[in-house]
Amino acid sequence: MIPVMTLGLAVGLAFANTTTQSNGWIDLNGIPTQLNDDPCQGTGEFCRVQFENDPQEREFPVYTDISLTTLKDSNTTVPYELPALP
Repeated sequence: MIPVMTLGLAVGLAFANTTTQSNGWIDLNGIPTQLNDDPCQGTGEFCRVQFENDPQEREFPVYTDISLTTLKDSNTTVPYELPALP
């Protein structure tokens, strides 16, 4: 009986985290674009990214989803540097 209860508990805990993990989204020339990875770490500030190959050196705010309404958190005011525009 105990092994069955343990199995049930393990399965239940596997689905306990319902938070959707996202790499983040930016508004790239009016088009919601998902980042390849998530540079944003920590809390207290809003996450921003900059791309090495962007000749205009623009800073993009990072959003939590495709609707581009909620900004992702970060622990720095300095934009994260990413290698290339998506």
